[in-house]
Amino acid sequence: MKFHTLVLEGDKNTEKEQKTENFPGYSKSAYLHRKQIDNRPPLFNRSFYLCRIIEEELRGIDIDGSRTITICAHQNRLRPGNEKYICDNCFHVSIYYLEPEEVCALNEAKQDMDSTVIEEILEHSLMDIAHRNNCSKDIIQKMERAFIRIANRHFMREERIDKLSKRAKDTGLTAHIYRVLSAEVGEAWYIKITDRKGTVICQENMGTNPGYVDRLSSRLYAKAAWRKNTFMILDRFGNEVFHINIPASLM
Repeated sequence: MKFHTLVLEGDKNTEKEQKTENFPGYSKSAYLHRKQIDNRPPLFNRSFYLCRIIEEELRGIDIDGSRTITICAHQNRLRPGNEKYICDNCFHVSIYYLEPEEVCALNEAKQDMDSTVIEEILEHSLMDIAHRNNCSKDIIQKMERAFIRIANRHFMREERIDKLSKRAKDTGLTAHIYRVLSAEVGEAWYIKITDRKGTVICQENMGTNPGYVDRLSSRLYAKAAWRKNTFMILDRFGNEVFHINIPASLM
């Protein structure tokens, strides 16, 4: 089965305890670093955008037969023993445990290095899984090139979502939907409305930032439609989750 979902899972209790520990502030920089650690979001949120970027870059690749791969930044084993890597071929899920020094690196990463540290650990984990499963040279090279692209783009991704971008037949207006993935916003969305000539007549953010919900995979944003001068997005149940009205003066 082809790879689809990546999760970097931390230990909420450990993260909470780490924030309450009283570390001595020997210097201003040490104090500021500790404050940054205390105030930052959980590991799931910190890594959310990178997991989505990696999913897109590795789409269509079969790494180990699992649809979902969970990288565990803790030692709360779901099975007894010391297995570092568990692949369940029945349910097509895999679990990969990080080493203590990797967990420490995630916990102590400075703000300006957070993206780099997380990406390198995710890359090392997935490449190790690929080698453990004797993936072909072609797959290994595709994965290596994907991680190079991610780094070269500074751990950001912005793309138009074609399945949600629609043209209204009666007015000629076109709604272009964009998704942005980055450390600053997590997952953010915005819409551009263009007229028949392609001129942008309206642009608006969709929802609040930062966001940590995968609106595509969860199908919170499942389909789009125009109804007269109103553009709307519906979830998988057909419920409206976003709409924008275009004034007649702009058409």
